[in-house]
Amino acid sequence: MSQDNIFEALQVGLTQAKSVQTPGEVHGILTGMLCIDNEISGARAVEDVQSDTLDSALDALREMTLEGLFDPDLGFKPLLPDDEVELAQRVRSLGRWCDGFLYGLSNSGQFELDRLSPEIREVVSDLTELSRVGLSEDEAQSETAEADYAELVEYVRVGVQMIFLELQPKREGPTSRESLH
Repeated sequence: MSQDNIFEALQVGLTQAKSVQTPGEVHGILTGMLCIDNEISGARAVEDVQSDTLDSALDALREMTLEGLFDPDLGFKPLLPDDEVELAQRVRSLGRWCDGFLYGLSNSGQFELDRLSPEIREVVSDLTELSRVGLSEDEAQSETAEADYAELVEYVRVGVQMIFLELQPKREGPTSRESLH
């Protein structure tokens, strides 16, 4: 299942379940949880909601996310709306993704910020700021707005990968892509 298909299936499943969560937010939660425990079920990212469509999409999302996080070529990508979607909505989605990620990191109670390297603590601080990101009409009309958004998405992508790589060696479990299958 491709990332676009997963996004659509998640959107349908969340809508059918009358959930207020967005696909990006759910992916952020799941990614944060996987940084702490790579054995966690995809269904844990959505509380009190079940449907076959949603469960299938969450399983595929979990596998895709782990493949990206374990990829030695840093293939992880946050699940965000396509570039055809209005920039202001994509920026809000990025903020909700970051908010979900931070929730996922802290959800288990095992995340200890003070035990992380200074670089990773700075990334977590930046993601906290990004969770509140918004875009004014003037900013949306700026010539650099698209490039700025792309730069933020890349920062999130690399920052999350760094967090995962720092947290992952401290636990038992799969350490390579081959062990996921």
